[in-house]
Amino acid sequence: MLIRTKLRIGYLVIFILVVCIGLVMVWALRSWEAAVQDLTVSHAQGLRAERLRGDLYRQIKEILDRFVSGDRSARGEFESLGVMVEGELADLQRYSQLKAEQDRIRELEAAHRQVTKLVREIFELLENGAREQAIQRVERELEQVAFTRQDEQIDRLRAYYDAAAQQSMQRTRAVATQGELLAGVVVLLALAWGAGLLFGTQLWLVKPLQAIGRATAIISTGELTHRLHVSSQDELGDLANSINRMAQSLKGIQERVLQAERLAAAGELSAYVAHNIRNPLASIRSTAQAALTGSDQSAAIRLTLQGVVESVDRLNQWVRHFLFALKPITPTLASADLNRVVAQALDVVRPTIEGKRISVGLSLAESLPLVPLDEGYFEQALIALLTNACEATSQEGRIEIASRLICDGERPTGVAVELTDNGAGIPPEMIEKVLTPYFTTKSDGVGLGLTMAQKVASAHGGSLTVSNRQEGGAVVRILLPLPHSQAAERDG
Repeated sequence: MLIRTKLRIGYLVIFILVVCIGLVMVWALRSWEAAVQDLTVSHAQGLRAERLRGDLYRQIKEILDRFVSGDRSARGEFESLGVMVEGELADLQRYSQLKAEQDRIRELEAAHRQVTKLVREIFELLENGAREQAIQRVERELEQVAFTRQDEQIDRLRAYYDAAAQQSMQRTRAVATQGELLAGVVVLLALAWGAGLLFGTQLWLVKPLQAIGRATAIISTGELTHRLHVSSQDELGDLANSINRMAQSLKGIQERVLQAERLAAAGELSAYVAHNIRNPLASIRSTAQAALTGSDQSAAIRLTLQGVVESVDRLNQWVRHFLFALKPITPTLASADLNRVVAQALDVVRPTIEGKRISVGLSLAESLPLVPLDEGYFEQALIALLTNACEATSQEGRIEIASRLICDGERPTGVAVELTDNGAGIPPEMIEKVLTPYFTTKSDGVGLGLTMAQKVASAHGGSLTVSNRQEGGAVVRILLPLPHSQAAERDG
C-alpha cells in the first residue's frame, strides 16, 4: 500500500473520530436541552397546579366564611376566585404535552364544575333563608363528595407533575452519564488510533528512511555490491529498488571502466608486442620453410622443421587473437541466415569434435528471419565459443546448438543462439569473471575467446551471457536484436 494511501486512511479515521466526538457532543447537548426543557415544563406546571390548589382552598374558605361569619360578600369573592381558577385550568391545559396530563386536567375541571355548581346552589339556599337545607347539602354533597373528589383530582395532578419532574431529572442524569461515557469511548479510540498511527509512521516511514540513509552512506563509499532491503510495496520500496538498480548500474559502469583501462593499457603494449614478435617469427618461419624445400634433409630434421613452422603459425594466430581482442571492430552488416553461419562455424571445428568423438545435437529453428550480420566476425565468435565448448567437454561428450526466435508477446524482437556442453561447468565464484579479458581457468588458455565473442555480439547490438546448467555443464547464449521494421514486417 502506498504511503499517501496510508496517510489518507489515517487522516480519514481521525476526521471520522472528530466527527463522532462532535456528533456525541451535539446529541448530548440536544438530549440535555430536551430533558431540561421537560423538567422546566414539569416544574412550571407543578407550580401552576400548586397555585390552583391554593385558589381552590380559598374558594372553600369563602363558603365556610358565609356559614360561620355570615359574610355577605363571600359569594362575590367565590365567583372572583372561580374566574382565577378557570384561567389557571386553561393555562394548565394550554401548556400540557401528553394525553394523560390532559385527561387529569379535564377530570379536575369536571370536579371543579361540580363543586362550583353545588356552592352556587348552597349560596341560593342561604340567601332564601333555607339555612338548614344548605347545611345538609354542604355536609352530604359538598364536603363528602364534591370537595373530596376535587382534592383527589388536584392531588393526582400534582403527583403527576412531581413524577414527571423526577423522571426528567433522571433522564437528565442518564443523558449526562451516557454523554460522558460515549465521549470517553471516542476519546480512547482517538488516543488508540493516534498511538497506532505513531507506531505505523515509525514502522513504515521512519525506519525505512533510516535504512535507506545507511545504505546510501555505504554505497557512497564505493561498496557498490551492497543492496538495500526494503520489502514494502510503496514509494519507499520503489525508492529502495531504484537505489539498488542505480548501484547495480554503477557497478556495471565501474567494471566497464576498469575493463577499458585494462584494454587501454594492453592496447599500448599490443603494437609493440606484435611488431617485436611477428618480425622474428616471420624470419624463423621463412628459414624453416626454406630448409624444408631442400632434398638433403633427413626425416628427423624435416619433422623438426615442420614442428617449427607449426609453432610459428600458432604464435602468429595467438598474436592475431591478441590484436583482435584489443582493437575496436566495426562490423559490416548485411542480411544473413543465422543458421547457415552456425553450420559454417561448426564445419570449421568439426575436426576437433570428431577427434574427441563429441556428439553434436542441432536444434535450429526453421524459418528464422534474416538477421543483420557481419558473417566473418560472427563466424569467428561462434568458432571461439565452439572451441571453448570442445575443450570443456570430455571424450565422447555432447554439445547442443540451438537457435530460436525471441518474441515479446506475439511481436518478434530478436533471435538467440545457445551453445550447451556437458562439461564440468564454471565455478560459481568465477562466473562473473569469465568475460574479463585474459581471465581463464585453463592452464594453457589465453582468456580471449569469450571476450572476443562478447565483443562481436556487442558490436551487433546484442549481448552474450554465460551460465551453468543444473544438470552440469555451461550455457553460452548470444541474443541479437531484430530491426523494428523487420519485426513489424514479419508481424504483418
